[in-house]
Amino acid sequence: MKWMVMGVLCLGASAGMFVIGSNSGHLTELKDFFWAPLPLAVILFIVGAKQPNKSD
Repeated sequence: MKWMVMGVLCLGASAGMFVIGSNSGHLTELKDFFWAPLPLAVILFIVGAKQPNKSD
C-alpha cells in the first residue's frame, strides 16, 4: 500500500510541475522536466503490485 501511495505522490508531483510550469513565466523549467518523476512512479506501482497484501 505504501508503494502505491508513493507512486500517486510522484504522479501528483509531475502534474504539479506541469501546471506550475505552464502558469509561471519564471518557472518554465518545471514544464520542461515534468516527466522526471514519472519513471519513479511506474517503478513504485510495479513494486506495489508485486508486494503481498497484509490483511492482519
